[in-house]
Amino acid sequence: MSREPQRHRDDSWYRWHGTDGLGLPQHGRILASSYDHANEQLAQSGVRNIVLKGSEHGSHTDRKVRWLAPGGTARINKKELAFFSRQLASLLTVGIPVMDALDTLEADSAPRLQVILRTVKASLGDGLNLGDALAKHSETFDGGYLALVRSGEAAGELGPALTALAESYERAQHFRRHIRQAFMQPGLILVTAAAATWMLLAFVMPEFAAMFAQQKRSLPEITQWVIQLSETIEHQGKWWLFGTLVTAMMGFWSYRYSAFVRLSLDGLVLRAPVAGNLSQCANTASMCRTLATTIGAGVAINNALPFAADACGNGVFRRAVNGLVSQLENGTRLHDAMADEPCFPKTLQRMIRLGEESGKLDHMLQQATEFHEEKLRRTVNNLLPLIEPLLMVLLGFVVGGLILAMYLPIFAMGDLFQS
Repeated sequence: MSREPQRHRDDSWYRWHGTDGLGLPQHGRILASSYDHANEQLAQSGVRNIVLKGSEHGSHTDRKVRWLAPGGTARINKKELAFFSRQLASLLTVGIPVMDALDTLEADSAPRLQVILRTVKASLGDGLNLGDALAKHSETFDGGYLALVRSGEAAGELGPALTALAESYERAQHFRRHIRQAFMQPGLILVTAAAATWMLLAFVMPEFAAMFAQQKRSLPEITQWVIQLSETIEHQGKWWLFGTLVTAMMGFWSYRYSAFVRLSLDGLVLRAPVAGNLSQCANTASMCRTLATTIGAGVAINNALPFAADACGNGVFRRAVNGLVSQLENGTRLHDAMADEPCFPKTLQRMIRLGEESGKLDHMLQQATEFHEEKLRRTVNNLLPLIEPLLMVLLGFVVGGLILAMYLPIFAMGDLFQS
């Protein structure tokens, strides 16, 4: 029978504080029809010294969660998933049953995670194991996550499996955060240059153009070119903006829904001089991280490869990883199968060969992850000192050129007055 609270129209959420049987402070939220009903439920759960506070009405909570995912299902991001996995692993490691651990986590979780945990507990109450219960939320828990949970349950080591998942998510988040922060300053410089150029052409240059027109004198060629560009933006700027937005939307739609366009662009990225090296390192690190985690938890390599492919952001790389499965099923070793695909680095192939020969493939994959993450981090750190000065020069050239075009006629008029 389901253990999920049944919502009624008059149900409301209540926040509560109290102590457990050991006198330790506890707090959380509970769905009930009244204060007395909430107090009764908490007392039956062993909570003492109960203090209740009114909270949101049940239907209002539903409205807050409804937007979180298509179809009204709740979704959580990778950061929340890593924290949930870490906390659940900690509780299971000290011997707390799964249902009690989920109850503890639900009390302090965000509303969207509470929705998921309630349905998971209901499935557990119906006799399902944790892996099958989580599988009902495939939009949150991907195949790799479910495979590790099921493997941990089968081996009686669910806590270590969840710990491995949490560590994998945390390393990936830390790595992505470092890369985003590294490219933030160049991005701000480009945005500043574009905004400054637009303001000068759209608002400042027309005033100078009106002043120059009153003088009825010939203007320098650069000034004439900038005035023409300013007039074009003034009269056709909205159409340029509209065309840019339409083109961007069509490009986004094509990339998202057309496999041909997506594979073509991803292939171009891999073949690009600098971006290709960065993309190869990032996808290799993601693939190796997932493979190391799943194989280390006891998942067969044939079953682990599709999960590793899903972790890759590049479509060409993803297709190459999926293609390894058929070769392994035919008896080919992993490093030999990778040799036929140009997107896999030679260094990775040698490390996997050593891992297969030594019987420590998961350990070698973890070393490969760290190697390619460090390589990508070092490449980015070496690239940024070159990019930032170039962007500053570009900013100075564009903005300085516009200012020069505006003030050259003024300098010429000053020389005329002096003569």
